Amino acid sequence: MNYVHHAVIGVGTASLGVAAAELLGAPLAVPAAVAFGAVTVILGSIAVDIDHPKSYISNTIPTRVIRLAIAGLSLPALVAVGVYLTTRDLQGAWTQFTAAVFGVAILRWMAVAMGAALALMGLSWVLCRSLHHRGPLHSLVFTAGVTLVACLACWGVGLYWWWGLWFGWGWLWHILADGLTEAGVPLLWPFRDQRLHVLPRWGRRIGQVLLSLAAILGIVGLITLRLHSFID
Repeated sequence: MNYVHHAVIGVGTASLGVAAAELLGAPLAVPAAVAFGAVTVILGSIAVDIDHPKSYISNTIPTRVIRLAIAGLSLPALVAVGVYLTTRDLQGAWTQFTAAVFGVAILRWMAVAMGAALALMGLSWVLCRSLHHRGPLHSLVFTAGVTLVACLACWGVGLYWWWGLWFGWGWLWHILADGLTEAGVPLLWPFRDQRLHVLPRWGRRIGQVLLSLAAILGIVGLITLRLHSFID
């Protein structure tokens, strides 16, 4: 399964839960909350594969961020090079560059984003070398730990703590979906290192199809409920 499948499954299963709650009488969630929740679930769904250096979260996204940052920082860099070629003053050229970067908000954030992207790529490489792909990060214990950290992070930045549960929801359904593949996942790590499966061999392919259909049904159902409430 690729990152698109995992994102759809995460959002779809969450949508099923939200739609079921609303059908049972729960108040309708505001569109902004639904959108923010979907983004949070997607982040949790794709973040699991940070233990693979070529995954979407640890390669594609950082690479694009770095390219955009380089494009944005190229102008002050060229100006600094021009200053150096004109004055032969390396320190002055560096001062010119840093003043431009840290003096302009968008350039400053580009530099920060570039640093974060490089750090993410480095972290992915370390995790792959030490824990390997589909290792401990694909376990129930690690899912619980990540969910707790996400809840604490949300609380720490002033958000409702339970937004972290949506991140954990995406993480959980990622490993459950991977548990339907032939390779399996170490669900019971650190108690058992053996890779396990959610269903027996004969039911895995059927399980993948049913899970995908349920996810699509959840997304379509929630959108239908929203349109119905809007029309009413």
